[in-house]
Amino acid sequence: MGPYHRFEDFPQRTVSYLAGRPNSEGIKIRLLSTERMMLTEISVKGGGTVPRHHHEAEQIIIIQKGEARVTTGKGLPRLLKPGDIWIVPSHTMHGVEYLGDVEALEIVSPPRLDNFIGYTIKHTFFEEDEKGGF
Repeated sequence: MGPYHRFEDFPQRTVSYLAGRPNSEGIKIRLLSTERMMLTEISVKGGGTVPRHHHEAEQIIIIQKGEARVTTGKGLPRLLKPGDIWIVPSHTMHGVEYLGDVEALEIVSPPRLDNFIGYTIKHTFFEEDEKGGF
């Protein structure tokens, strides 16, 4: 992979680990990954929800357009607007509700391999699926 790219050159697609989950059809992503970090362009049309979950990767999410209601750990929901930055530590339960049309950039490390279609090992663990809670 060379050093220069355009997001438009990467295919936009649905989020594989959200397949079948309610209110997630409007969430589309483009991925760029190196061996140690991943950059995701997030585009949401008409709102969408990523249920509370956790994973190994640390995340930094920058809201560029629109608004998102987020939760981190046991904290209260917080409304994010353009220019706001959300940092999610490794193995921290979190979730997001995108309110209407939203554009954001997400930086994660290490790369979230379950974002790649066909990857067979689960790396994202939804709160509602875990027995006994987190």
